[in-house]
Amino acid sequence: MYEVFDFLISLASILFFAKVFGEIALRLGQSAIIGELLAGIFIGPGVLGIVHETSVLSNMSELGVIILLFEVGLSTNIKELLKASGWAMAVAFIGVIVPYFLGYFVFLRFGLTNIQAIFAGAVLTATSVGITIRVFMDLKHLEAEEAKIVLGAAVIDDVIGLTMLAVVLRLVTGGAVSFGTVVRISGTAILFLSLSTAVGLLIVPTVFNFISKMKQTHIVFVMGVVLCFVLSAFSIKIELAPMVGSFVAGLILSTIKQSEEIKRGIKPIYAIFVPVFFVVMGTKVDISTFNPFVAANREILILTGVLFVVAFVGKAVAGFAVLKKGINKFLIGVSMVPRGEVGLIFSEIGLKNNVFGTRDYSALVAVMMLTTFITPIILKHLISKQKKSSSI
Repeated sequence: MYEVFDFLISLASILFFAKVFGEIALRLGQSAIIGELLAGIFIGPGVLGIVHETSVLSNMSELGVIILLFEVGLSTNIKELLKASGWAMAVAFIGVIVPYFLGYFVFLRFGLTNIQAIFAGAVLTATSVGITIRVFMDLKHLEAEEAKIVLGAAVIDDVIGLTMLAVVLRLVTGGAVSFGTVVRISGTAILFLSLSTAVGLLIVPTVFNFISKMKQTHIVFVMGVVLCFVLSAFSIKIELAPMVGSFVAGLILSTIKQSEEIKRGIKPIYAIFVPVFFVVMGTKVDISTFNPFVAANREILILTGVLFVVAFVGKAVAGFAVLKKGINKFLIGVSMVPRGEVGLIFSEIGLKNNVFGTRDYSALVAVMMLTTFITPIILKHLISKQKKSSSI
């Protein structure tokens, strides 16, 4: 009974403070995400201690990012996305290679072993596109060509990241790494994405035409969510992020006649679950790590500062891989900067496998959070500036 009580109080607090801080952020000219992340810090263990992450809240948070990317898929024009796929691949590859090597050499410089530096470099390759896409949606910029390139790059980035993490884990645990292992992991991911999209585009329109004739209310919307959850579950099964499956589901459903009905149905669920994701992410921040008056923190702060520059620059330069005229290259690069929950998962795996000590883990987590906080602020400025220049 007490567990249910604690869960309800935590959930009520998350939603209440998400809206309060989100409103303050909007009134200060910032994205609501900044408010939601700050709300997480405020009510999390570091300040008020009202909310502590539990398995239930963690699952709700995961559901939030699944719904976020499902909504994005529903709002995406698949033809436009395919047009941007070539540039997206270039952005994804540069955005993995540059931060990896920069992170590797920084960690070596700070006295880590070769294996630790390899793993740390892999951590910095991760991209959490959920934060970026939320900013694009809030600013009504999702139809821009830059957004299409970022979306495509994020999916490719996830496939590369999965392969890299699997290879690095084998190195850490003393397992054998072969060319065949790399091909198998990446091939499985690509096959899932290609087959699920192709089969879905062939079958789903006919299935939903049949479903739409049924008498139950909201059945089209419910079946759309079922498809989202099924593809998300299959993504997990092949060790991809669940948000990849939810995005593919949304993309498939965006092509059917009933897509508007599904979009209308998802909005109230979006309003509940998506803020939970960002607030719970904020609760992971331990602000005591940033106290410069504690001697033990100074070395962490220096390492964090250097890593943050590496993490930012390593992804920002990826945008310049797009050679097409009229494209805001810096906007694309900055969009790839957030590491968020993906980087946190990578870091946690490193800690669990005794790759990192608490000092190095703290620095990595701080970098993940800093990239998460700063990106929405810069993106809002860049998008607003671009809109003003295009309206002149």
